Formats: sequence, structure tokens, C-alpha cells
Amino acid sequence: MRRKYRPYAAVGVGLYLFVMWSAFRWERSQHLPDGTIFDHIENERKKKFVADQREDQKKDQKRQLEARPSSDAESRLNASPAFVTVRYDADHVVFMVATDSESRFGQASHALQARAPQKIAAPAQASAHLAGLEELWETDAETSRILPKNVKDTLPGDEWTLSVSADSTVPVTIARAVTAPTGCSLALGFLAAVPEKQQAAFAASQEEYFVVRREPVAAAEAASAAGLTPSQSVPVAVPASTASSAHVAELADWKPTANFQAQIATLLNQRMLQELPRLDATLRANGSVPEQNPDPWLAGNVRARRQEWLHRDKKLVVGEGQLDYDVRAFRLTPDGAPRLFVRARWKLDGAAAFLMTAWFRADVADAMDARAMQKASEPRSEQHDRIEMLSSDSSWSSALREGRPGESLGDTLDFETILNEFDDDHDGWAELLVHSTDGASAHFTLELYTDLGLVPTKTSFQRELASPESCVEQR
Repeated sequence: MRRKYRPYAAVGVGLYLFVMWSAFRWERSQHLPDGTIFDHIENERKKKFVADQREDQKKDQKRQLEARPSSDAESRLNASPAFVTVRYDADHVVFMVATDSESRFGQASHALQARAPQKIAAPAQASAHLAGLEELWETDAETSRILPKNVKDTLPGDEWTLSVSADSTVPVTIARAVTAPTGCSLALGFLAAVPEKQQAAFAASQEEYFVVRREPVAAAEAASAAGLTPSQSVPVAVPASTASSAHVAELADWKPTANFQAQIATLLNQRMLQELPRLDATLRANGSVPEQNPDPWLAGNVRARRQEWLHRDKKLVVGEGQLDYDVRAFRLTPDGAPRLFVRARWKLDGAAAFLMTAWFRADVADAMDARAMQKASEPRSEQHDRIEMLSSDSSWSSALREGRPGESLGDTLDFETILNEFDDDHDGWAELLVHSTDGASAHFTLELYTDLGLVPTKTSFQRELASPESCVEQR
């Protein structure tokens, strides 16, 4: 440095030291309750972090409350037992109360086969083919001794309540006790008649699957029907039109836009990739047990199937699976926003490799805008379409890998179907009559809808899909 610049450098250093000394003196002069200014800044940062965590927890708690009905909804529904019911003809329905009374081809142990049964004339037009209750046989009064306790005293002429839809019920009168083959077993139930005054309303319904109860379900609190769940002290944010429009029903005219379809496909693929590691881990764990079997053919067959599925799952991971799915829209909750039921299948080499169902929530504002645009006959904008996956079920994929299902599982997307929707306790949350199959048997279950997943009630009916010939071979 040249000598002539040294005074300027000394002045600059002096000014810098003076500023630093002044800043230090100023900081020391600040008397904050939590220490120095730097301690105060750090404490404020910690307080903000804690406050943000608490706010997130409150939002999560609110979301959990809004995602399901009140805690007593399930007990309220189960307090009045329901039975899966199907249309038999124009003015009769049939329901089973004991689905495994005795073997269909075994030695008679009850009154079901003790006397020569009389076959009931089949309807001119068969209905509800999924239930397989077209063949009915009349029984006698002695069968009452094997009825479940809650229906043991049921007599011809007793009146029950049939839920036809979410906003329609009709009384039905017990006509007679009947038996029906359900695969390799015999089921016991009742044939019930629709009174003449209600036959027109019953005939007007296109539904074939219902639920019937001896006593109606107790109604939920009025606040629930208005958009409040009883466990909440503040109202759920719902559209102003909820009171008039948010009844439980299928939205048959609702169609997903191209933007919705793209989002659905992306979310389905993401969830499939999340599920595959769990399925493969279970496959490896379960596959090692049969290898200890003394039968070398059985052990070798299990090893070969396991390796084949692990190889196929690797193909799914790299995107070689061909995805197809279908969508049905429903209004199932007090907020009135569409809930989308999606059945998805990924195929490899023309065969099902992964099966899953999922529930989505479509954006409330977009759904309302779509209805307004439809009335105005204007094209719908897709700019703000949003969709959220709420829950999923890939149990059919596990069944495929374990080799349990029948050969038909995955041939179509009918491995699970929503048959009807109800709201028997009038709380705005739907109960869904669900049919599912694993290829070997069919299950009918009344399930309570929540945004966290379907909750099964005690109402269920099951029938085996085995042919009569296979039942005889199993004896």
C-alpha cells in the first residue's frame, strides 16, 4: 500500500471498529425479558414453530372430525339389526337371516330337510342375480328353533321396514319362512310381500338390493342433518345449498373432466407404487412357510409362484402395467362435495396384476361451478379442478398373490360394486350396500361411509360361488 493511502485506511478501520463498538453497546443496553436481542430472536423463532405445530394439530383434529360421522353412528345403526334384501318379483322381497344353516348335500340335521320341502314358483323375470336367491324352498314352523335369537319369534303377518333408497322406505309383511341354496350350504330367511298401497312406489324403483329392519333406526340429532357432527362444537364449512341439495344419492350425470382423469390416474399409480413393497414383503414372508412342507411338489409350486409375482411386480414398478379404471360419483356426506368411487386394475400380458379400489373427494367449489355451468349450457373450465385421494383398498391384490381367489378375479372391474345408498339415521352420512367378490365367494355388506375408509356394520350376507358338482366332490 502506498504511503499516501495509509491515513484513509486507518480512518476506515477506525470507523468500522467504532460502529461495531456502538452496536455492541446498543445490544447490551437492550433489556429484554428473555436475554439479549439474539436470544430474543431465537426464542421468537421457537415460539412460532410451536404455534405452527399447534395450528397444524388443530387442523388435523378438525379434518378427522369432518372425515367421519359422529362416534355413535355405528352403534345407532347396529342397535336395529338390518338384513341384506333383494327383489324377488314385482311385489316380493327375500332376505336371509342364517346363511350357513346346514350343508346343502349333507345329512339333514335340522327341520330344513327333515320333511319333503316344497319349491316356491320362480319369478317370471329374475332379479338381483348377484345374490343368487332365485331358487327358494318353503319350510315349516319347526325351523324357528334354528333362527337367530333376534328374529326367532318372527311370524307371518309381521311388518318390517324396507329401506328402498336414502329417502324412501316402505313397509313389508312377512309371508313365509324359506330356505335357499348359497353354494354348498343352505340359508334360512323370509319371503316378504309389499302391501298393495306401496307396490306402485316399489315398482317405480330401479333398485334390486335393499336392507330390511324389524325396527327403524333412531334418527341422529338435528344438528347432524344440518351439517354438524354431534362431537363438534363448531359447524363444518359447507355450501349454503347443503340443506336442500346434500341428500345421499348417486350423481349419475356427473362425469370426470380430462383434468380429473389425469389426476386420478396419477394418484392411482402413486398409491400402487406405495403398496407394492408391502405386498412383496408379505409375499416373501408367507412364501417361506410352505417350503418346509415335506411335499416337494407343493414347496416348489409355492416358490415358483412367489418368484413369478416378484418378477411381475418389478414390471409394475417400471411402468409396464396397463391401467384401466372406472368412476362413479356419489353425494355421501353433509358437505355435499362429490365422493368418487374408483375401481382400478393394472394388467400385464393381458392378465390382472394389481387390483384396487379408492375413494376420492372432488373440490366443492368446482362441483358447484360445474352444476351452475351445466344449467347455463356453458363449457366447463378445468383450470381449478382438484381432487384428493381419501382412502384405498388393495386386498384383492393380496389375494391374487397368495393364490386364494377363483380364476375369474380381475377379469372385469366388478370385484367390488356399490349396490345402493341409504341414510337410515338421517345424519347426512351414507350407509352403502357393497358387493365384493374374491372369485370364490360373494360378500354383501352394509358399510358406513367415512372419508377415512368404509366401516362395516353387522349387516352382511355371503354366498359361495362353487358349483353343485364341486360341493358333492368335497364331501
